[in-house]
Amino acid sequence: MLSTVTAVTINLLLPPEMNRSSAKQEWILLVHQLPPKPTSLRVRVWRKLQRLGAVPIKNSVYVLPFNEKTHEDFQWLKQEIESSGGEATVFRAVSVEGATDDEIVALFRRQRDEEYERITAELDGLAGAVRGQKKGGHLSPGRVGSHEAELGRLHQELERVIATDFFLAPKRAEAEGSLERCREALHLSQSRDGRGKKRPPAKGGALDSAAYQGRRWVTRKNPHIDRLATAWLVLRFIDKRPKFLFVEDGVRVEGGVHYDMADAEFTHRGEDCTFETVVREFGLTNDAALREIAEIVHDIDLKDGKFDRLEAAGINLAVRGLACVIADDRKLVRQAVEFFDGLYEYLGRKGTRGQRDEGSRKGGRGNKRSGKAGRK
Repeated sequence: MLSTVTAVTINLLLPPEMNRSSAKQEWILLVHQLPPKPTSLRVRVWRKLQRLGAVPIKNSVYVLPFNEKTHEDFQWLKQEIESSGGEATVFRAVSVEGATDDEIVALFRRQRDEEYERITAELDGLAGAVRGQKKGGHLSPGRVGSHEAELGRLHQELERVIATDFFLAPKRAEAEGSLERCREALHLSQSRDGRGKKRPPAKGGALDSAAYQGRRWVTRKNPHIDRLATAWLVLRFIDKRPKFLFVEDGVRVEGGVHYDMADAEFTHRGEDCTFETVVREFGLTNDAALREIAEIVHDIDLKDGKFDRLEAAGINLAVRGLACVIADDRKLVRQAVEFFDGLYEYLGRKGTRGQRDEGSRKGGRGNKRSGKAGRK
């Protein structure tokens, strides 16, 4: 038996028809007890709880706001603990004795704010280093590349924290502002050094998709717009038989093609999101519909308004909606593939119509001027 169960009193949920009339916050709790060995299990469980954004309310009692995803996350962790010789129980609750909902929410916000403060400090430090090296004439291309990789890591870390910011911690805006300032500092340094927006082509030109057939494409769990769009891009234009794997951040899969994660083969580069990077690397930039999707994905993922795509807000909501109702990453990718297939076909047809209409307008003007159908 778990001795820690008595440390918290949990009121189980009422029947569904009674719950609908109440707006009270619901919680999911994990109560666990770990064996003394292996000692690595304690560290591993603690790290996973941190990544999930769970906060402790008692010794060995962690809480998350209840939804289908957090419930599944705790169930997976419970299974891992039990398979390693520990004990764990998951409860769904409407209240926790000894802590009000407001106190628990404040605990979440305080923990997220601490993470935001740490990321903000690192981003500000990176931006300061870029400006200082630029001013002193010490910002070499190698250092720029290193700074870009560090910015990518911090951006991913910020996205991870935002994904677990269930109650809108106040320090989030400050962290996002620091990200934009750091990105701008790198952008200015590249522009003044004559580094164009276009990266040099890969050795030998565009990558050959024939070398990427039947590969394992590895990315972080809980994919959103950039990773989902990239998965669609891979399936439709690069690898006819891909296998997608979703892992914890930092995990490497031998023989896998890693994307949109730290030290990945394909990830953010300069001003480009991962989708843009893959489009460029595989020589797909001549496809007008793909370029439009790349602009939309960029605006959603990087939030810099670079292309000011009006569709971005609606597509962001649609993709987030899919993620809300589909907890399984592989199922989510399958649904996203259909979504992006439709978007690609629509944009392609719209482009064809636009070119035809523009041609008609030019032809009409030509007829008025010379009596010829737009010929010069």
